[in-house]
Amino acid sequence: MAFWGTNPEEQSKSGQAPAHPGGIEEAYHELVKSKGRAPGIDLAIRLSDMILEHAVTERASDVHIESQGANLRVRFRVDGILQDVLNSPKNSDIPLTQRIRVLAGFDPEPPTSFRNEEGRFQKMLAGRAIQIRVSSFPTVNGEKLVLRVLDRQQLGLDLEQLGMDQESLAMIKKLIRNPYGIFFITGSTGSGKTTSLYAMLKDINSPMINIISLEDPVEYRLEGINQAQISAKTGFTWAEGLRTILRQDPDVIMVGEIRDYETAEISLRSALTGHLLFTTIHTISAPSIIERLFEMGVPPFLIASSMLGAMSQRLVRKICPQCAQKAAPPAEAMVNEFIKNMDPAEGKAIKDLILKPGAEYKVEKGCPACRNTGYLGRTGIFELMIMNEEVRKQVLDHSPTDMIRRTAIQTGKLRTLLMDGILKARGGVTTLSEVIRVTATMV
Repeated sequence: MAFWGTNPEEQSKSGQAPAHPGGIEEAYHELVKSKGRAPGIDLAIRLSDMILEHAVTERASDVHIESQGANLRVRFRVDGILQDVLNSPKNSDIPLTQRIRVLAGFDPEPPTSFRNEEGRFQKMLAGRAIQIRVSSFPTVNGEKLVLRVLDRQQLGLDLEQLGMDQESLAMIKKLIRNPYGIFFITGSTGSGKTTSLYAMLKDINSPMINIISLEDPVEYRLEGINQAQISAKTGFTWAEGLRTILRQDPDVIMVGEIRDYETAEISLRSALTGHLLFTTIHTISAPSIIERLFEMGVPPFLIASSMLGAMSQRLVRKICPQCAQKAAPPAEAMVNEFIKNMDPAEGKAIKDLILKPGAEYKVEKGCPACRNTGYLGRTGIFELMIMNEEVRKQVLDHSPTDMIRRTAIQTGKLRTLLMDGILKARGGVTTLSEVIRVTATMV
């Protein structure tokens, strides 16, 4: 899809990634120089604190700490893209990984035989409490640690902050106030599904309703909501947790993920008996959720009678407002090439949307404010499918996903992820190349 512009992911992999402002590399070398004047553990504490402070300042969602042969490598995932911030010779006198292992509640040294190690800790960074979730993994070069930075300030827990247009937002607000039924969210890992679920719960939360959630793990603590952690070790599975919740007089239930027939069946039957459920499921699009439930063995009548709707989402990077440049719309021949393998009705809708006059397309350039990436921050793109009589009929007929998708588009009950992304590109929020990068598997 090169005709949409440069591929920012390739740019970040090319070795031409911009130097990290604030200089973690320089600070690391200063620490190495001072190692004779301070104990190694003190230097490790200073280095770990400095890495985490930079991660919060730079809005990193994940920190990767890796051994690469003789080198120590630290990378930040910012706006979904990994960037090197430190790649220097390791110094055995600064026990960085041991320091983080102790903070996470692990033994200082990695186990000799592999076992799954996951922990968490909390630190005051940038004047606020930040939760850090730690995962350890043994590689041939040594231990790799991945730190997930859970910053409530970056979470944006209001529905209005997710990036939905006013029409979709109004639909969601109406839908989540139904007395019963089930609503599904799908999307790739890191696409903001949990954030959307939390935002919906927060929007309807009040002393008059009993909201209970089942999660694995519980990422953020929400006031006024009863959150439970799944634990396979103790036998508190998704299915067992759901059965227990149903004896707790719930009004609203949030199930972190539906993975199997048993959980799906209990959830959908609960939605029929007067409970409102929100959950996530792993599929590629909103209409394909129905096919996934069929595969699990859920009968069509149960899906058709309990499902309120479904939403698929992804995160796209927003164009940097300081260096964005205006761009002309793509040529019609390029658009024709792009849509040639699409369903004809959907392809025509996409073409009309791209070429419709009045667009404010922009293209990324790069400046110090955005670390020369051309993008700053992210927003959601959404594919919202509301159940109606036509879609229900397709479900009862056990129709394939493409038929359900076509019916939903034709009856005005589905705007695809690509369509929503193009609308955001038309408004100058992001670029067409970024929308294509994120929705490539949908096309």
